[in-house]
Amino acid sequence: MKNFILLVALVFLASSSFASVTRDEFLQVKEALYQAYSELAPSQNEVLKINLPIPGIPNADTYWWDIDMVHASYVKVENDQNQIEHRIYLMGGFARLSGMTPDGLALTGCHEIGHGIGGEPFKSSGSTTEGQSDYFATKVCLPIVFKYLNELREINSNPTYESICSNQIMHNSNTCLRLLTAMEADQAFFKTTGDEVYFDHFSNEVATELNTDASYYPDSQCRFDTMIHGILNIERPICWYPGGAANGTMRQ
Repeated sequence: MKNFILLVALVFLASSSFASVTRDEFLQVKEALYQAYSELAPSQNEVLKINLPIPGIPNADTYWWDIDMVHASYVKVENDQNQIEHRIYLMGGFARLSGMTPDGLALTGCHEIGHGIGGEPFKSSGSTTEGQSDYFATKVCLPIVFKYLNELREINSNPTYESICSNQIMHNSNTCLRLLTAMEADQAFFKTTGDEVYFDHFSNEVATELNTDASYYPDSQCRFDTMIHGILNIERPICWYPGGAANGTMRQ
């Protein structure tokens, strides 16, 4: 087998015992990601694999679900059939994280897929950058996933969400609110890392050069802003994308 591996977006944290996403819900998210990828695939030669079973170990089909590690990652492999495999891994501990929802898990799945097919700019290692993967996730991928994933949680609304959604024409109101509600899972995740992120604030960072280092992540608020820019279908924010839209555009 000819392999070239790009390991990105690794997160290791203590797992919560609160089961926010059930195994059945996870399987529904997984199937919806596959369905969405069928629309997004750059070519028939590029395939998606989610939580690829490990041959020869007990409970191979549930191995990744059974792991209590809070972890999501992307690996790119060229297989024996000369196909490109975009492999993503969504560990059970991540799905069971307090505050996680099926839509939030799908958002992370879209982010990981984005490392393979999210386009420029690229990291020095060859995968799509973290910022671009965030942008791809809400602008391109997650709205398609919603076509195949039932609303398994209540969609939230408040004046801030309504204001953001009033500034976009890409989605109907329900879809826009659902996208923002999905981001609440990321908001909860960032909080476990010690970072508070907000829908009604925005990053003060201004990038003058594009950082393509393989280990670089924009600050958490910048990443949150990037996802909002994706929903609004406006340019990526200047907090990580030089020459991009002003931070907080259409929210000021």
